[in-house]
Amino acid sequence: MANKEAEKILKEDLGVKSLRSFPRDIAIDYDDSKHILTMTLLPKAVGLGKGDAVNMQDNAAAFEAWCFIIKAYTNINNLKIMLDIDGVVNDRYVGGIPSNGHLGRFLYRILKFKEQYGKWFFLSDVLEAMRKNFADFLSSGKFVNNEPSKEAEDDEDVLGTEGYIEKRFCADDSRGKSILKVSGKNVVMNRQLPVGLFKDKKSVENSIFTGKKSAIDFWLLDGNEFNIYELKAKNKMVGILTEIFFYSNYVRDVYWHKKLQKESCNVRLESPETTNRDYDKLCSISNGISKITGWLLADEFHPLITEDVINIMNDNGIKSELQYDKKQYDLTIDINVHK
Repeated sequence: MANKEAEKILKEDLGVKSLRSFPRDIAIDYDDSKHILTMTLLPKAVGLGKGDAVNMQDNAAAFEAWCFIIKAYTNINNLKIMLDIDGVVNDRYVGGIPSNGHLGRFLYRILKFKEQYGKWFFLSDVLEAMRKNFADFLSSGKFVNNEPSKEAEDDEDVLGTEGYIEKRFCADDSRGKSILKVSGKNVVMNRQLPVGLFKDKKSVENSIFTGKKSAIDFWLLDGNEFNIYELKAKNKMVGILTEIFFYSNYVRDVYWHKKLQKESCNVRLESPETTNRDYDKLCSISNGISKITGWLLADEFHPLITEDVINIMNDNGIKSELQYDKKQYDLTIDINVHK
């Protein structure tokens, strides 16, 4: 359901007239004297509190997406956004391994978002303390990534719609590679890159991010440029912005710099024993990358995801290393979808 109070603030105070459906589970408040918009999430949206956590791409949790959209559409040039959490959560993060992977991903997201968009984004005292605790944890430890344990699923009877289209995009008999402008020379392309992270060694109790099926849809290494893709099919959602932000920062920190915080090179890459999936090439690219591009790939985008939004994303603190772009495809024509 729509958040009428939030929509009134967005439309009347901030001039965001195009946003007709803001999530009811995110509260907002605006201080017009300081031009500060406060966005308050529920505990479940950050992986805290009772009940199941909300996935980061869901409307109630995708704070990055709403920040980008509001900044792109507002008529307040110097608008600042503060992120907060509703109430005092008894089990809020005080350091060490997060209590669950959803909380771990949220802490990483606010850490990177503040680093890169700190000109206009900041955190409440509660979240700032959590961010600092997590930054200290990352700077003092040793970590290992989540390597693929088997080949990407190939059975079309098992794959869902997006999984099937992801497979078709990477197939030689589709127009997918031409849509992506793959040159065919010195190119490596593969599917389903895991985005898990563990303290010291891979184990359930050492897990920091969500594991199992959490993965980048597909990736493409073209010379010294690393491209990653978040694909949607018949699924218009603003949360695609949050997903590509997290995934792009993950590959930058883990595969390129091999560090998550400060100066320590503290991420160890493990090569899988049961599959190839071109993983050996990923493990050897840290000295050769010059740029990462996070691609939004969809047959139809949410109408709020415009070039203005992409421009806000690209005006970040690491723009020489990380940029974003979007590309639209035709389900039936471009990749010969017959399912």
